[in-house]
Amino acid sequence: MGTIEGRTPSRRGLLKWGSAAAVAGAGVALAGQAANAAEPATPTKFAPLPVGAKPLPVGPEGYRLDKVGPEMYAVTAGGTQAAFVVSSKGVIVIDAPPSLADALPAAIKKVTSRPVTHLIYSHHHADHIANAGAFGRVTRIAHAETARLIKGERDPQRPLPTQTFTDRYTLTVGDQRLELSYPGVNHEAGNIIIHAPRQRTAVMIDVVMPGWAPFRAWGTADSVPGVLRAHDELAKLDIDTFIGGHVHRLGTREDIRVSREFVHDLWNHTTEAIAATPMGGFFGMVEAGNNWAGFRLWLEAVADKVEPIIQRKWLSRLGAVDVFTRENIITVALSHVVDAPRDL
Repeated sequence: MGTIEGRTPSRRGLLKWGSAAAVAGAGVALAGQAANAAEPATPTKFAPLPVGAKPLPVGPEGYRLDKVGPEMYAVTAGGTQAAFVVSSKGVIVIDAPPSLADALPAAIKKVTSRPVTHLIYSHHHADHIANAGAFGRVTRIAHAETARLIKGERDPQRPLPTQTFTDRYTLTVGDQRLELSYPGVNHEAGNIIIHAPRQRTAVMIDVVMPGWAPFRAWGTADSVPGVLRAHDELAKLDIDTFIGGHVHRLGTREDIRVSREFVHDLWNHTTEAIAATPMGGFFGMVEAGNNWAGFRLWLEAVADKVEPIIQRKWLSRLGAVDVFTRENIITVALSHVVDAPRDL
């Protein structure tokens, strides 16, 4: 690719000189079409993962079973996690991912012969609870918003909860107590915090990814400000272990702190870039009335300012900072426009 003043052009820059380049290069493109068709696509190169983001060893069973408290365990396989607590009256399972359909029951049987009596839904997304039907007639607990969303999906593998709540709920099963709380809309409406004080462990799915930058579009977050607020709530908990639902390892209070620092850093630098990048001028760069195009140019300009800062500060600290951060900056910029929070 060519350069502008010694720099690789941004996508915004490409739009400016792309039309002329397309005309000038049309003959070259046609002449080289046959040769290019025979050449394999060059794979995209990504930054190496920091040590804290690399996969941990997995045993011959094909999953990791980590004891995280006196009676609590986490199961990890293929970058997905679930958890369970063994009580004197039965097993409490937290989430039922389809990708752990074999691993989770096997891990439970490895630890105890007690039956599963309760299943907690972290939220409604299929990648975390669409094997719930396999647990049969158990007590299923979820936020009321999660129940509403599940009802709309009509998925037999995501049976409706038998118990719902809206703010806080204490689940007591035998000698175990779990505190369920809702910090407001975040990754998804109904996505809850599950705190096991005796186990010194908390579970919240798709918000903190220990050792990693956020997934694309913040995991299709319903509310980006809500994701930041959820970080704030998690940071208040006195815990040793955190289970985030994805990636290759469990987390700690330090992982929550680092993730919180990252998301606030991304938000704050985007705020600064927006203030330094007036939107109006970009609409004069496109066909009159094509507001989508003008808005895109503005978003790209904001991302051009923020992306190098975030990469410079975070590429060596978290995994995949180079993968989705640009898209996440754009998601944050959109959130500034449509959510317009005043508490961040």
